[in-house]
Amino acid sequence: MKRLMSFPLALILLLMVLPDRAAAAESFSVRCEGGDPVRPYFATFDIDAKAIVFETPPTNVEAYSGINLRAGEIISTENGRIEFIVPVLPGRLDLIFDRNQKTMTWPGMDAPTFRPTLIHQCTVTPPRSILSFRARDPIQHPISVRCEDAGDMYFTMDAASKQAVFERGKEGRLYQGAVTDVQQDEVTLSMNFDVPRRIVWNKSRQTITIEGIEGDAARPRGVMQCQEVAARTMIVYHARLWRR
Repeated sequence: MKRLMSFPLALILLLMVLPDRAAAAESFSVRCEGGDPVRPYFATFDIDAKAIVFETPPTNVEAYSGINLRAGEIISTENGRIEFIVPVLPGRLDLIFDRNQKTMTWPGMDAPTFRPTLIHQCTVTPPRSILSFRARDPIQHPISVRCEDAGDMYFTMDAASKQAVFERGKEGRLYQGAVTDVQQDEVTLSMNFDVPRRIVWNKSRQTITIEGIEGDAARPRGVMQCQEVAARTMIVYHARLWRR
């Protein structure tokens, strides 16, 4: 009997010291600069998932335009060097981020056009928000809301930049929007669905209200029970592109 009673206690103690895999998951971003003129570009890593999301430098520095996104795969993390590949037409990029030196290395190419090895300085940052893509200034304090009764449905919003985005369903289709009003307990959005819709996130009630369109029976007012979750990041959303 004494042995049987001691087993649950031993199991509990074991679970207390085992690492939490979710807590141990490592994800971060880097901002690097290179080229002439100097242009910024970004990479976001998920070490455990061996996934990477790469945001290319802008083609127009002043307008901050022409940025593209590529999802890729981490192939090695030895000796503080993260080696990864990013598919591009007609082939792929093989890049190396050195965590100790905080540099990004673009290995030289002999053909079809010679390019010497390039080494760019980088800065490590928290994982970039899903709202940060093609944004000149980083999004600092976004919030994300998940509506459980609607499956994989997320709203992400940021009051400072006035940006908002909606992810619908497992296919992860994105809809852009804007924050139009912020009160103590409510954030109002205007989302660019097939027709613009007014959305209200009520933090105390934990609800998302989608206002109806007058005279349109196919688009009535709806209220969903939702909850705030970890802010959606570039890696959480876009890494799925590599796995398809």
